[in-house]
Amino acid sequence: MTALRLAAITVLAALAVLAALLAADVRAWPVALDRGDAVYAIAPGRARWIPTTRLGGLAETLVGTAGDVAARRALQDYRQVAGLQEQLNDALGIQTQQVAAINALAGPADSADSQVAAQARTLVGILAFTESAEGGGVSQTDTAIADFTDAIRVDPGDTAAKFDLELLLRLSVPHGKRRGTGLANGFGRTGQLGASAGVPGSGY
Repeated sequence: MTALRLAAITVLAALAVLAALLAADVRAWPVALDRGDAVYAIAPGRARWIPTTRLGGLAETLVGTAGDVAARRALQDYRQVAGLQEQLNDALGIQTQQVAAINALAGPADSADSQVAAQARTLVGILAFTESAEGGGVSQTDTAIADFTDAIRVDPGDTAAKFDLELLLRLSVPHGKRRGTGLANGFGRTGQLGASAGVPGSGY
């Protein structure tokens, strides 16, 4: 009886330790997201949203932050592509980064959160539009229009997607093709390509 009691006490003590560690891991996630968002606002490429945890990914599963982190990383990838396009003439390097950014945005684009999904689809549309401006042709412009339309469909209140869609349609109608070059042609409400200037956390 004494042995059983000692065993029970040992198990309960172990469970108490695990519970304390798990609680600490759970508390670490909001702090990591806030800290990552703060870094992103200053230096987007250096932002990280993963805390140091004691029990691996268990707390992430319980809290359900995987989608939040994926959306933030996708936006980070997009910003890196935008920076390359503004600074470099390496077409192959830019295209590789574009593909990586589009792949990263695929998950958030299917998010159950309508704001996250709409923002991701808007960014994918901007990348498609940029490709058409670099010689991709009318098909990429059509793809961008479809992406902006999808963004509005999942989130009818997304004014950035509405603005981008309206402007792209106006640019495309006169000659059947979008006019202008480069990223900074007034796309978006602030001249920053619509949702591309957002800080993680603002649309999540």
